[in-house]
Amino acid sequence: MSQKEYPVTVVTGFLGSGKTTLLNRMLSENHGKKIAVILNEIGDVNLDSELVIQSIGEELKIMNNGCVCCTVRGDLTKICLDLITKKINFDHVVIETTGMADPSPVAQTFFMDENLRKHFYLDAVVTVVDAKHIDQNLSEIKETQDQIGFADVILLNKIDTITETQIVDVEKKIKNINSIAKLFKTINSNIKIEEILGINAFDLQARTELNPDITKEYHEHNHDDAIQSIYLEETRPLDMERLNRFMQLVISELGNQVLRYKGILNIKDEPNRIVFQGVHTTMGSNEDRAWEASEERKTRMVFIGRHLPKEVLEEGLSLCVAKL
Repeated sequence: MSQKEYPVTVVTGFLGSGKTTLLNRMLSENHGKKIAVILNEIGDVNLDSELVIQSIGEELKIMNNGCVCCTVRGDLTKICLDLITKKINFDHVVIETTGMADPSPVAQTFFMDENLRKHFYLDAVVTVVDAKHIDQNLSEIKETQDQIGFADVILLNKIDTITETQIVDVEKKIKNINSIAKLFKTINSNIKIEEILGINAFDLQARTELNPDITKEYHEHNHDDAIQSIYLEETRPLDMERLNRFMQLVISELGNQVLRYKGILNIKDEPNRIVFQGVHTTMGSNEDRAWEASEERKTRMVFIGRHLPKEVLEEGLSLCVAKL
């Protein structure tokens, strides 16, 4: 009897493009697949895992001690092989990379590592693109082009934030970078799951013809050293009005430096967690689940950007604490 091989989907896209929203769609839709999820985060805090649907138990693995495209590829190999040796029940692996990842060395891991090749094959690289901020991201962030260029499937997401004319223009830019990927236009990463899972879209032979170096050992990938992740925590309940004023100030003063921010908020007299997210100068919040009796109610926020003043952000958050 031949050994079973499991399909792997790599989900990539720059900060705030809609990767986690897409992942939650994969986990919540009735497609009959048991998905093992591997999350790679920037920084030391597993905040993204808090924003992923918490129904997958031991099939959710976190890598937050480095970027999967460079420093923790060995961790990726170990986690994948652990799924086999520990006999975890799954049908498909989905890897969500950090927004700063180049997907090519991640993909390369699955056809260069002999042990992984016995058990896994690359099904597709799916890249989520933020339609509103693509021009800025392409001009400032090298990884944005890498992510688009290596995709098998591209979700042009948040098309409701730009005009029809702009959509046509963005499509042309994407096609100039990658003319062979299937392109879908989406709002809130809304796509039929059968368009992105189990599609057998990654073709190593075709990739090798485009780029013969893909089967050579990949060099270390270097990120923009100026981009950093700052984690803030506040155990006292916040006043939502004060927080909104604080964030408006952050956007007006640091708008060009802040790339992404997200958090789980503990708001005074609010029984539910509030999930708070933003990209550049666009931000929003929504109610999440109720706080559980056993969990500590506290605010946790992450800011990702260039040359961010941590002390100023810490002080600003402390001024948002609600009066007793």
